[in-house]
Amino acid sequence: MLTISAGHYGKGTGASGYMNEGEETASLVQELGKKLQQKGVKVNVIIDKQSKSQQQNLTYLVKQHNATQRELDVSIHFNSAPTQQKEGIGTEVLYVNPSISSFAQKMSTEIAKAGKFKNRGAKQRTNLAFLNGTTKKAILIEVCFVNSEQDVKLYRSNKDQIIEAIAETLKSYFPNTAPPTPTPSPPVKPTPPAPKPDPQTITSKALQQKVEAIFNEKEAVREQLKQGVQLGAFQPLWLENFDLGKLTLYDYIALTTLQFQKNNLNM
Repeated sequence: MLTISAGHYGKGTGASGYMNEGEETASLVQELGKKLQQKGVKVNVIIDKQSKSQQQNLTYLVKQHNATQRELDVSIHFNSAPTQQKEGIGTEVLYVNPSISSFAQKMSTEIAKAGKFKNRGAKQRTNLAFLNGTTKKAILIEVCFVNSEQDVKLYRSNKDQIIEAIAETLKSYFPNTAPPTPTPSPPVKPTPPAPKPDPQTITSKALQQKVEAIFNEKEAVREQLKQGVQLGAFQPLWLENFDLGKLTLYDYIALTTLQFQKNNLNM
């Protein structure tokens, strides 16, 4: 949809003052590119890391812009006044094609609002290589003045809002832009509940072996059950079941518990 580039070609190039234009434009353009992609805007990001002079840089940027598929060209810059000053100077957006003047004005207004800058507005410039050399409609954004102490303070404290304002305004240039479809997350499988212990399971193998050994002493078990019937802890039916071979180990454990309880009550 659009191509954006950092004006100049790295740290130490462009204007300098309370911050360095070449360094800051590269940082801003990278963050702006990410923000645009998040908003569903297809964007080409160009940062010149190879030029050695201003002329090489201008030639490189124009060539790279014209080599991309896009509907709008955007160059990011920071402005400079003849001398350093404490007062704020503001933001402005430059253009050459009159048909984009209202959009340039909108961009300047939104950046000024987000950064709390003075709004210098949209200005037509016919002598800039970038605006004259790119083959699509183009704007050149002068975010603020690097040698204004107030501008730089406002920029640093409102940088996120400024990036958001530029991204939203660029997005508005393409009214049919849809946000990217989020990749659905795989369904989260619920953690199965821990299995409940079987009420007929003795959790200790050693304990089960001991109980089984006692249960296998048939005469002792029969005598114990007989005492339980006489005590009134349970019905004679259980002694009959034992004699018929129908009494299980777990029946025996339960009857022993009842007998123990009855004994305690009678004490």
